[in-house]
Amino acid sequence: MSNEVNHRMDKYSTSRNKKHIARYLLLFVLFILIVSAILGAVYLHTVQKSVNRSYSATGLHSEGSVSNLIQKKKPISFLVLGTDVGTEGGFGTDRNRVGLTDSMMVVTINPKSKTTTLISVPRDIMTSISGFETSFPQKLNAAYAFKESSDNKASLGDGVSTAIVTLQKMFNFPINYYAMVNMSGLGDVVDQLGGVSVKSPLTFAFSQETAHATGKDLYQFQQDSTNFKYASDGQNFQSFSKMNGKAALAFSRMRYQDPLGDYGRTQRQRILLNAIIKKIKGNPSKILNLKFINATTKNIASDLTAQDMLALGSNYMSASKNIVSYTVQGEGEMYDGVSFQRVTTAQRQAITNKVRANLGLSPADTGSEFGSNISSEQLLQVDTADNLYPEDNTDSNLTLKSEDGN
Repeated sequence: MSNEVNHRMDKYSTSRNKKHIARYLLLFVLFILIVSAILGAVYLHTVQKSVNRSYSATGLHSEGSVSNLIQKKKPISFLVLGTDVGTEGGFGTDRNRVGLTDSMMVVTINPKSKTTTLISVPRDIMTSISGFETSFPQKLNAAYAFKESSDNKASLGDGVSTAIVTLQKMFNFPINYYAMVNMSGLGDVVDQLGGVSVKSPLTFAFSQETAHATGKDLYQFQQDSTNFKYASDGQNFQSFSKMNGKAALAFSRMRYQDPLGDYGRTQRQRILLNAIIKKIKGNPSKILNLKFINATTKNIASDLTAQDMLALGSNYMSASKNIVSYTVQGEGEMYDGVSFQRVTTAQRQAITNKVRANLGLSPADTGSEFGSNISSEQLLQVDTADNLYPEDNTDSNLTLKSEDGN
């Protein structure tokens, strides 16, 4: 077999950091929906303009038919994606939006059972991207970027539609909406809140100019301390105890010096999000203004209209009281020098069963392993997850455990 799988990695178990970042991403999105609903009653026209600027359709379904689900308080599903596309102007500008999605999760919201379910999807799942099958194998998180980079006229929604179609083919459940969060936009939110205090989990320096430990616009963070230093020239430092937006971005962006790599960066993003939510809870009046809504909505893209968002805020908020988290389980492997996740039929079926049940749909077989079809020659090169990991394709793999072990 050509391009032999080099070695089998440890059984996949998503790090607690990634689980937390997924949870906080969702809470942040839900939070924006709540605030928009509250403000909408007072500033309806202005809020609608702000929210509609973040709107980008996928073209995958009729807006009216899906909006009807919200109006009738039916269970709905989202694909929530986290990415980092820079800080200037938010999503709705002409700047380059092409990038990999750092976090992906499928969310179901059921107002009848008052339950929200989060399913974290590993970004490294080996995938045949819908519309780009000849590029196989690819990672799932590249699906959005492939469409965006191949067509300079593609909207953000067009890119997300590629990821949605690929996921739907892989798991055989519908995705009604999406929400994409620009993690860099957290700096805008921090400034609107008047800054936050965050304890660093490690000692490191980060230059916004070079993305390394030296250079101008340099920050120095100290392990287990909320104090940090900053030097615009990279040499003459001043000390601070509260982060503004730029310091928060420096804190959350560093990757190369962290012994945990991307996992460490995800941890720091989660810590920052936690500090933001804590600050808001301590003084909710900070966010009850249009300036804050404008700062946040420009960093969230969605195919939710303002009317959908307001209806969601009034009809579905009870479901946020009970949030249950799961993770797509799989096996990690190296193929042709690249790290992938492989997911067996039973492991996919467990997710399919959970999502379809939460949406009130009848049971159905899960989708195909790679999403879209691949050639027989391609299959010979990579084999199937069922053949490679038969111990993960048993009846026991059809049972999901939530993050708290239940």
